[in-house]
Amino acid sequence: MVDGPLKAQDKMTATTMMAGQRTEEGQPREIGLHGWATTVWAAAGGIALGGLLVALMTLSGRLSGFGLFMTASGLFVVGALIGLVHALVLGYFGRPAGMAPRDAMMDMARGTAYTLVAMPFAWIVTMWIALSMPAVYTGRTGALVGVGLGWVAGTAVVAMAAVAGWRMLRNAYARWPERKVGTVLVGATFASLLVLFLTARPEIWGMSLRVTETGAVLLAAVATLWIAGPAITLALRLIQRLPGRRAVPTFAPSWRATGDLALGLLAGLALGLIAVPFVIPAGLPGVGAGGMVVAALGQAMVDEVLLRLFLVTAVAWLLLRWGRVSAGEAAVISVAMAALVQVVLYAPGVVGLGFATPLAALAFTVVTVLVPGLVFGMLYWTRGLGAAVTANATALVVLALIAL
Repeated sequence: MVDGPLKAQDKMTATTMMAGQRTEEGQPREIGLHGWATTVWAAAGGIALGGLLVALMTLSGRLSGFGLFMTASGLFVVGALIGLVHALVLGYFGRPAGMAPRDAMMDMARGTAYTLVAMPFAWIVTMWIALSMPAVYTGRTGALVGVGLGWVAGTAVVAMAAVAGWRMLRNAYARWPERKVGTVLVGATFASLLVLFLTARPEIWGMSLRVTETGAVLLAAVATLWIAGPAITLALRLIQRLPGRRAVPTFAPSWRATGDLALGLLAGLALGLIAVPFVIPAGLPGVGAGGMVVAALGQAMVDEVLLRLFLVTAVAWLLLRWGRVSAGEAAVISVAMAALVQVVLYAPGVVGLGFATPLAALAFTVVTVLVPGLVFGMLYWTRGLGAAVTANATALVVLALIAL
């Protein structure tokens, strides 16, 4: 007689508590670091590219003030999109420990909505900064004050974005299972890109401008963060998920390391000597033998990380998982594909050498690019990344010294 009402009361209490819990869970909560970072990174990207960059280039005489409004506005849109994408990717991987991906994505979606409100204000700040050169030229007090306030506000937004990015990067690094090996590879790749960009400073596409030394450092950092870092992270993760996990032995056991490096050294010497008849004497202005050797080492590291560690691993993983092929067939296809991609990447440089006939250019490409790419790929597959990097570096050093 008594149990019935008590059970009914308990059910009502439980139902009320569940309803209260659902109501509490349904309440909007704070979007957190990864949520508001989407707003501040989008604003910072637009301000940095459309405001700070334009102002510095116009003040230094590297960019004309003609059409300043359209130039700054266009770069603002590009920078805001880049900043937003950067924040979404970093926010997803840099979410707090224990947070589900779905919750992080919802927070970043709300942050993106706030971004739409913040963009007009960020654009105003961008325009004031971009007008630095006209303000200095006219010397009007009101214009100088407005530009000064724009610089203060823009610098503050960029600083907040940097702090948020650093905190999210720390979260992402803490949950990176392969962070020890990955850190070494990312650091070596950044150093290699830095050497390459400082040795032969790249040209900004579509602007006919070469980056300065500071720009080379920033460009190397951006390329490492956006290209090399994600490629290394994905490759290391895919290696762990390969069927059998030994199909791509990226890092050899310690007792085989010396033999692998020695094999790579011999292979590199052979490839370098074979290509001697095809080498065209060349060099870079102001770069001596030491600089050419260092640049060759950097080029070898970048090539092997992107073409072998990433591309060969990714293609092999796709083939073994979805292509219904054997490990040997996956090796041949992935290595050949990486070598062909290397040929495509090196083709503009080969054309720039000015061969007399297409047949001579083809022979040069086969001996110095295609065949070495196949050898490096098989070394990577069978002996590991260390052997491939050693072979590539040795071959490039030999060719660099002969070409001087």
